[in-house]
Amino acid sequence: MSKTTSPSPSKTEELLLLRKFREVDTTGFPDFYCYNRPLGMALWVLWIAKDKFGMKKLSAEQIALVIRDVKEISIDGKSINKSLNRAGDKIHTYQIGNEAYFEIMKPGKELLLSQIKEGSIELFYFEPDKRYTNKKVLSKCILDNLTGELKIVDPYTSERTLDLLRDFKNKVKFLTRTKNIKSYKLSRFLRGLQDFKSEYSNIEFKDYPHIDIHDRYIISSKHLVILGHSIKDLGAKESFAVVLSKDTNKNIVETLMKNFNRRWNSSYPL
Repeated sequence: MSKTTSPSPSKTEELLLLRKFREVDTTGFPDFYCYNRPLGMALWVLWIAKDKFGMKKLSAEQIALVIRDVKEISIDGKSINKSLNRAGDKIHTYQIGNEAYFEIMKPGKELLLSQIKEGSIELFYFEPDKRYTNKKVLSKCILDNLTGELKIVDPYTSERTLDLLRDFKNKVKFLTRTKNIKSYKLSRFLRGLQDFKSEYSNIEFKDYPHIDIHDRYIISSKHLVILGHSIKDLGAKESFAVVLSKDTNKNIVETLMKNFNRRWNSSYPL
């Protein structure tokens, strides 16, 4: 007679926890990918577990499991433990047997909210060799919060750029310089761009013929985003993005707007 082996109780609990996090609606909570440090990620998991599932406490290994298997970020329980042991009043620690369990407290929630609140300056750090994570941060924490028509200057583009832009609902004017694309990649990019435009008519590309553009930035109705690297290279090397409020940086935004409009009018449609 054959025997059916059932998952152990601990394995069953892990599978249930993962299913809950895969299916949960986190509307009204900060986006997970706005946090790229172990403490922020761990606090987010504890907050969702507590407020959505009624699970007051989780172990470091449980938190790491959710981050790895659901959010696809490589991390281990040791890193989570280390960050939470230095979190002070942001968490409460329970010692059960030989294992520590953590519960998020009000100061922990306030910390997560303070890191995404709109201000005159926000700085986002992109770690090297984390293309997937950094793409999520740029998309969910920066681009999704931009309103109105977007004016983008990025002199170095590729098909990776198109992958990110396809989620945009805004009208976009994208200014680039195709002479910066290596000749053997240019025809492939232009073919891909024509296919892209057939589906995404809200995004307009122009090719700037002169050499006086180098910086990468995005202008929206309320913000200016300054990028340390081109969108296509995000995550390949250490980089950053600075988000400035237009209201408190009117002079620089007005200057960039004038320069953008001048260059746009002297550029060629792609």
